[in-house]
Amino acid sequence: MKRANSRSRSDLGDDLKRLLGLAYHRLESSEDLVRRFHDFRRNHRADSDHFQKLYDWLFVPLTLWPIDIEGLLRAVLDRVASGRRLDTRMVLLVDLLPLPPSDRTQRAVSEHEHSVQHGNYESLIRARHKYDHVESQLANNPTFQEQWNAIRARFEVTKFTDHKGIIRRHLVGERSMRDHWPFRWTKTADRFHAVFDVFCQRWNLYGMRGDHPLLLKLTANLTPFGTMVFIPAYWSFDPKRDLNWRAITALHKARGVPKQGPKLGANRAAARRQRARAIKLAKEADQLKLKGERRRVWMLKQLNWDARTDERQLRRILAQSRDRI
Repeated sequence: MKRANSRSRSDLGDDLKRLLGLAYHRLESSEDLVRRFHDFRRNHRADSDHFQKLYDWLFVPLTLWPIDIEGLLRAVLDRVASGRRLDTRMVLLVDLLPLPPSDRTQRAVSEHEHSVQHGNYESLIRARHKYDHVESQLANNPTFQEQWNAIRARFEVTKFTDHKGIIRRHLVGERSMRDHWPFRWTKTADRFHAVFDVFCQRWNLYGMRGDHPLLLKLTANLTPFGTMVFIPAYWSFDPKRDLNWRAITALHKARGVPKQGPKLGANRAAARRQRARAIKLAKEADQLKLKGERRRVWMLKQLNWDARTDERQLRRILAQSRDRI
């Protein structure tokens, strides 16, 4: 069944307030885009459905974005500003986007994002003592300190910090995919990141903040494609005690994941065939100009249903068939 997600009647103040409530400083990055869209909506109608769909996605938690929605919306607004319409490939891209997730899903994922933003996984992860123990050992490890001092002696490390003062290693993606994989030793940055990545692997770090090591944690994170559980290499993993599987399962199911199973799958397949059969029979009944009680009796007979079956059940199946067309 289709879900109403459109914010076409929202006002600017409400939209900015909603953006403020999202994690990762979304108001700072997208406030100008929201204002620009409201100006656009007052003056343009061409491709309005596609623009509205993208705008609705702008308020979806970043975790669920399959691509850079903000960048795409800026690009299509730029096209309109220059007097051009969306090209067929852009239209295809927007058409492929599903409707934004339900409000319930967005709320659950937004709460998760706020926790992740501050490195807080306590609701999903147990056995924090394992992390604390290794972190305390690392802080007092002379070999670790010697190696970090050696890096600092050869590189001006402050050049590689982000806005939070953190130096981060390169990320490893799904199935160990690495965009940065080819070895480079020409530029100073290439040399530093090669050295730093090996250093972080040696000590199980995701980075450094000043002279403080940022030890990897046992985590569970949503992505646009699924839910990832990361177990650091140093962690002696106990699946029963270390993870709050109930909370992780609830977070995963927040997307609206349906129940699955061999019997349930077979029942759903049978229901789909029955819906297809019912709608085909309804069209045949129209051609035969059957109405009222004659139509009901004829359709029940063709479906091999008991003649005493409540007509509401037949109407419900036909309504479900229309919802899925």
